[in-house]
Amino acid sequence: MRINFKLKLIFSYIFVILISFGFIAFFLDKNLEENSLHDIEASLINQAYLVENQIITENLKKEDVKHLGPLITTLSEKIKCRITVINNLGKVLADSEKPRNEILQMENHLYRPEVRMALTNKVGIDTRYSSTLKIDMLYVALPIRENKEIIGVVRLALPLRSVEKTLSEIRKAVLSGLIFALALAFVLGSVIATQTIRPINRMISISRKFSEGDFSRRILQSSKDEIGELAITLNTMAQGLEDKVKEIKAQNQKLSAIFNSMIEGIIVVDESSRIISVNPTIEKIFSVSRKEVEGKVFLEAIRNNDTYEIINSVLANGESLSAEISLILPVHKTFEINVTPIFDNNTVSGCLIVIHDITEIRRLETVRSDFVANVSHELKTPLTSIKGFVETLLEGALDDKENNRNFLKIIQNHAERLDNLVNDLLSLSHLESKEIMLKKIKFNIRQLVEEVISGFSSQLKKKDIEIKNELSDDISLMADRNRLEQVITNLIDNAIKFNKEKGFIRIYGEKINDKLKITIEDLGSGIPEKDIPRIFERFYRVDKARSRELGGTGLGLSIVKHIVELHGGSVGVESTEGFGSKFWFSLPK
Repeated sequence: MRINFKLKLIFSYIFVILISFGFIAFFLDKNLEENSLHDIEASLINQAYLVENQIITENLKKEDVKHLGPLITTLSEKIKCRITVINNLGKVLADSEKPRNEILQMENHLYRPEVRMALTNKVGIDTRYSSTLKIDMLYVALPIRENKEIIGVVRLALPLRSVEKTLSEIRKAVLSGLIFALALAFVLGSVIATQTIRPINRMISISRKFSEGDFSRRILQSSKDEIGELAITLNTMAQGLEDKVKEIKAQNQKLSAIFNSMIEGIIVVDESSRIISVNPTIEKIFSVSRKEVEGKVFLEAIRNNDTYEIINSVLANGESLSAEISLILPVHKTFEINVTPIFDNNTVSGCLIVIHDITEIRRLETVRSDFVANVSHELKTPLTSIKGFVETLLEGALDDKENNRNFLKIIQNHAERLDNLVNDLLSLSHLESKEIMLKKIKFNIRQLVEEVISGFSSQLKKKDIEIKNELSDDISLMADRNRLEQVITNLIDNAIKFNKEKGFIRIYGEKINDKLKITIEDLGSGIPEKDIPRIFERFYRVDKARSRELGGTGLGLSIVKHIVELHGGSVGVESTEGFGSKFWFSLPK
């Protein structure tokens, strides 16, 4: 239970008075008790001397109980205290409180403290509880001598009821005074504490506003004492804090804007690799939320051992590190990571991790490298053939009327292949630049497919392939007709080239939500499962030798993909090796 300051102040007054009165009462009680006992002891000693003078030593030596008993009883009545006569062996010969028959049965008193002291020729004094009378008793014993020989002891005993009664009265008076003083202290303390606490309560109320961030309030206190100085200090502190908070908020807003708008991923961790903060880019990269990861150990929040090892190395050595890492989950990406230590008083207190996504850069480098390699390879074959046949003709084959036309036809075929390759490369480059402007018009898709099919009549007849256009007559699209004609042409061309003799091609469509999906199905050789993910890549061929033999450049499907994606659609393939393929593309209706 919390006790407020006002009650503490009141209780402090009461406590001081209580302690003061306690000490006074303690020493007064002890002093009165000691003085009373000292006076009683002195009185008993004097009376013991008088009694000792009345005792006849012959009677004591003869243990004449008949004479000692009445004498002791008479003296006891006069001095109002108990008198006991004991010989030097500790035997009780007379006692004013006991009849003669009981005296003989009393225990030996030789080892009573006061008796032993008296037998050593000293005044024996002792105070102890009497089990007989159920009260504290004061005992005084004097030696009885005969010719300097101690022959016995006379002992006087007095109950301390009077002393205890006097002390009890004094204690009651002290307690009453104490209660009155405490009550007065409580009343006066309450008044004084209220006056003292009032300005402090005002300060507490204003200070709560300070703690809530409201530094516009000020404490009004006119006194010139310590409380007044405290009010001035708090007001000055509030003004300083208000200025600092405004400055920090402005800086934090700038830093937060920079932190959240950076395209690089930023992570700040402490000396135990516990995440302090992350920016939105990190949330996107690792598919996490700031609330989930902040406060957790890095490896617990983001499971990437490579990054965690770099962070630990920087925290341990205090030196910046850079590295390139690959992320497999949730997506496969490549990052450049830079980790810099954060120092506090020359001690590493954390580190800053900057993660830059270089996936696209690495992909473009790979694409460029593959492109150069593939183009070189594609160009080298026809150029080598052309060069070889030209050299053959120059070396004399030109005059060979039986073969020279055949050589020239081969050169013409390779030249056409080069021309197709260059045209496809230019078309693909144009599409990849994304600077192409689509000329969208509304047209009937079935009619467009029929026109494309009519252009392949000779190829279809040559391989005896049946083709069916199952598209509905009422399907219309808003798209670039010429580009879409290029898509359908490439797909039907592939379906014919890689189909078997007396094969079958089926073209059909279906509506899926707000998109139209068109499928071109053939009964060709199909595509191995391992090649399906790469089928739309540039220059990728499943059967390279057969593709070149059929005049393919390896760019047709890549062109199809780029045209469809420019329209906001998607492409795909379903195929089982040996059982044909289904190439499809979907476009917004």
